Amino acid sequence: MRETSISRGAAGMLSAALLALVLAYLYGAAAYLLTDAAYFPEQSPPGWSWPAVLVTMFGFVPAAVLLVFAWRAWSSPQVRADPFTRRLLAAAGVATALMLLVMATPPGWELFDWYVS
Repeated sequence: MRETSISRGAAGMLSAALLALVLAYLYGAAAYLLTDAAYFPEQSPPGWSWPAVLVTMFGFVPAAVLLVFAWRAWSSPQVRADPFTRRLLAAAGVATALMLLVMATPPGWELFDWYVS
């Protein structure tokens, strides 16, 4: 049976996608903490908040799927041979897992409610 392997380039793209999700969520959390709720009508979010709105609403799905692929990439011999790619993938995976953990806590629910409801 032939063993399939994930290349370093694919692992780098996974890391970039995971970090983009995390950064968009952090952007939304910072906007929530720095914006006065009176200037943020719930019916029509301003244009600058759309990345945060999308990640807050749907981000857990691609994050979970990409984490599964990242776990598979972590076990790839090509990724294990390259220390930089391995560390980058590990950092992106840990950051995404922390983001998912925050999404499942009351502050994450409050952020979700602020953007989505």
